[in-house]
Amino acid sequence: MTRVVDTALVALDEEATARVSAPESEAVPAAVASRPHRPARWQALGPEVLVGIAVLFNLWVLRSQRLTVAYPNDLAFHRKMVWVATHQLVNGDLPLTHWFPHLSLGSPLFVQYQSASAMLTGALGMVVGPQQAFSWSLYLLLALWPLCLYWTARLLGWSRWECAAAAAIAPLLYSIPGARGFEDQAYVWLGGGLWSQLWAMWALPLAVGFSWRFLTQRRYLLGAVLALSATIAFHYLMGYLAALILIVMALLKPSDLPRRLGRAALVGGCALLATLWVTVPLLLDAKWTALNEFQVGTTIDDSYGARTILHWLASGRLFDYGRFPVVSILLAIGLAVCVARFRRDERARLLVSIFILSLLLYFGRPTLGFVLDLLPGNRVLLFQRFLAGVQLAGILLAGVGAVWTARLLARGAREMWPAVARRLAVHPRRVALGGIAAIALLVGVLAPAWSQLNAYGELNAQWIGAQRSVDATQGQQLNGLLRLVEQRGGGRVYAGLPSNWGYHFMIGGVQVYNYIENTRVDTVGLTLRTFSLMTDPEAWFDQDNPGDYAVFGIHYILTPSSLRPSVPVTLLRRAGPFTLWTVHAGGLIQVVDTTAPITANASDLGTTTRAFLESDLPARGIYPTVAFAGGAGATPTLPPGAVPAGPAGRVIAERDALEAGTAAAVIDAHRTSVVLLKASFDPGWTVTVDGKPATTEMVAPALVGVTVAPGVHRVVFTYRGFGSYPLLFAVALATLLAVGIGPVLWRRRRKHEPDEAPIAA
Repeated sequence: MTRVVDTALVALDEEATARVSAPESEAVPAAVASRPHRPARWQALGPEVLVGIAVLFNLWVLRSQRLTVAYPNDLAFHRKMVWVATHQLVNGDLPLTHWFPHLSLGSPLFVQYQSASAMLTGALGMVVGPQQAFSWSLYLLLALWPLCLYWTARLLGWSRWECAAAAAIAPLLYSIPGARGFEDQAYVWLGGGLWSQLWAMWALPLAVGFSWRFLTQRRYLLGAVLALSATIAFHYLMGYLAALILIVMALLKPSDLPRRLGRAALVGGCALLATLWVTVPLLLDAKWTALNEFQVGTTIDDSYGARTILHWLASGRLFDYGRFPVVSILLAIGLAVCVARFRRDERARLLVSIFILSLLLYFGRPTLGFVLDLLPGNRVLLFQRFLAGVQLAGILLAGVGAVWTARLLARGAREMWPAVARRLAVHPRRVALGGIAAIALLVGVLAPAWSQLNAYGELNAQWIGAQRSVDATQGQQLNGLLRLVEQRGGGRVYAGLPSNWGYHFMIGGVQVYNYIENTRVDTVGLTLRTFSLMTDPEAWFDQDNPGDYAVFGIHYILTPSSLRPSVPVTLLRRAGPFTLWTVHAGGLIQVVDTTAPITANASDLGTTTRAFLESDLPARGIYPTVAFAGGAGATPTLPPGAVPAGPAGRVIAERDALEAGTAAAVIDAHRTSVVLLKASFDPGWTVTVDGKPATTEMVAPALVGVTVAPGVHRVVFTYRGFGSYPLLFAVALATLLAVGIGPVLWRRRRKHEPDEAPIAA
């Protein structure tokens, strides 16, 4: 059997030739001896068959992910982005220039967060519907990922069998609970829901493959630029990793360093030009982009340190958690093989270098903080996520290890049974049996992983099926209450926080505050999901303080039927296990007094404004202004120590359309006061008072306000996003056209020059 495997591997590998001659005592017929030793076309499809098996396995195990269902994780947030993108594209608007009002009191989310995947899927949603486009994108990107790994490995110059082995291993990762790498658990219903990273899971490997081809062979420049640009646009952290890998590639051959550095600069520079529409608005808005205070100093930001991670790696927990560590063993073999070939094989150097680079980044600050702090933008890097690079290199190394092991076993068998080997070598049809045996051998070795992933997939399918049943029953009851909110003119809904009863307020397996993301209703409570300046203060919302409901513009409370809110409320309607209450906190616009500013920045707004949220000032309509990021706070309307006599004013009429980026009110100010919009502050907000432009100011916790004189005024807030996208899109298009056409013109000019030698096998 092992000789058959070796015969198949050699015969089907285009980078190796089989030359086996029989001795005279065992001569073969002349007709057979004279026949060219080439396997038939169908016999040469062994690697592709193996890839097909991996894809079919994924298509079956992950089939439930194509279904429309409420999500318990970040998938709810991502689907909301797709829904918003579809809605705006249908109206002829660009999502990048619009306000996203649905989480943390709103933000320019399509600028601050990697949104290319949401816009692409939203465009598809114009044809098939946003929910269907989202669920099918999740399903197909996961299921077809082995094709991406096979393609990447081929671009790196590995044989078809090594590529196929890597593709077969790719869907079988199973890492420590809470891992956020390239395993299925990071993406599916039962997992983390990292949908935007799923797009980068395709783009990053291809960026590595195409960039390698260009640096070593001066081929596929357009592919390298497109793939690297896509990685940046789909996921900023994976784009960062791709850029670091590009630098490493240029350093792998010191004798060719100047030329490779030039080519790396060309790829990187063109990719930067092609993604200026992503980076320029993001950098301009960086001052107003909040850092998650609750992650600072945790493993999410800083990762786990070398000691813990190396223990996980050695024990198999990074690739084979809870099972026999077959992938980890193949990885170790592949790593040893590539280390042995390090000096003479650039492909081996590349895989080892990517693995070590990603592992060092994954170690994070507990081990290498003094070095990592030197990296540009290190404050916003989530070092835990660099597990993805470890796993990507690990899969390719495991593919190398699998094929090397098979060939080692085959050589041993050939030495033990030489007569059988000679007979098999001159019967091409038996090579097909060898291909089948090779596939069966690898599938058998990977059986524990296949079995575990199948069980996980079935459990995921059971949960999705159960959730769909609940969506069709209790979901309809809850949807009725949410439609009532919309019919009454809207208003924010509070359904608990992850830190209190809201975490256990469920519909099926989904928290109600997550379920609401299926609708157009705005919520307070699904915290720390955006980069809005209000994202950290929202986590300090005090549900027992009536004034906080006014701060956050909450007009409705949704509770379990057994729970009555602790603030004054009026029962609106019950439906099954859900109860909807109204809270008397006004609308999204309020007339308030302001006091001396609080000094804060994007990294401490939550902690610096917590005392205000826990005080009685919100209920009295008294708000501090904010001296933000070294700037001066707005002049308070109240003198120091003054006690206002009665409310600062009242709202006569109000019209909110935050989805369109506008809010307007007619107000009566009893004295010089501030008209406050309950939306997260951003410099894109503009305001007019009685038709005349006025200056916005930041009011605690991080809201938008404008000072007005006593009297009746019409105040209109309007959000205006970044306005130079047409120019940046033109730069991107011109760059890609130049990259696509330039090499063709260059080759025509130098068509008589010899091509560079291909890389060593």
